[in-house]
Amino acid sequence: MADRSAKLERAEQVLGELTELGLMLARELAMQARAAEETEEKVALAAAFQKTSRVVRLTLALDFKLARDAARDAAEAAREAQARAADAALRESRIMQAAREAHIGMTDPSPAEIQKRRVRGVLNRLLWDESEGDEADYEVLVEDLDARLYEAEDAPGFADLPIEVLAQKLKADMRLSGPLVVTTAEKLVAANAPAPPLADTG
Repeated sequence: MADRSAKLERAEQVLGELTELGLMLARELAMQARAAEETEEKVALAAAFQKTSRVVRLTLALDFKLARDAARDAAEAAREAQARAADAALRESRIMQAAREAHIGMTDPSPAEIQKRRVRGVLNRLLWDESEGDEADYEVLVEDLDARLYEAEDAPGFADLPIEVLAQKLKADMRLSGPLVVTTAEKLVAANAPAPPLADTG
């Protein structure tokens, strides 16, 4: 961009010099044409003046075109810079929003999020056994489970389903083998149940 600006500036300087030289030559030809006594000489000088004048006009037109192109390029560069700044601001806003949502999800999880965490906890051992200790396969299974939970959480009553029912269904859908172990606490406490009150120690 800087190299192009330097070339454009140089071109405008050259065009300016050519314009001045053309004007000087046109003035001299005009003076000679007026002073000429012979008709043939006067006609030749007039024709030379017309050609020189045309070159000057074309040079000025090219100079104006370069100026317009430079202004257009500057405006386009400004628009692109503004668009990049807007995109960066939007990305930053989305990142901040995702961070806030993630913080809320960790500090004040919704009933659906609690339900998903419990299902992951119940099925985690089966996922590990299914992967036979291979971490890459285990990660694939975890991602598969998360995707299924993400789709299931929009269903009405998702957080109210008994944990063993939901875990058993996902186990069957993913074709996991091995016994499904659900603790008594997980069976009895619903995901949307309010937290127990704190004991009065005062």
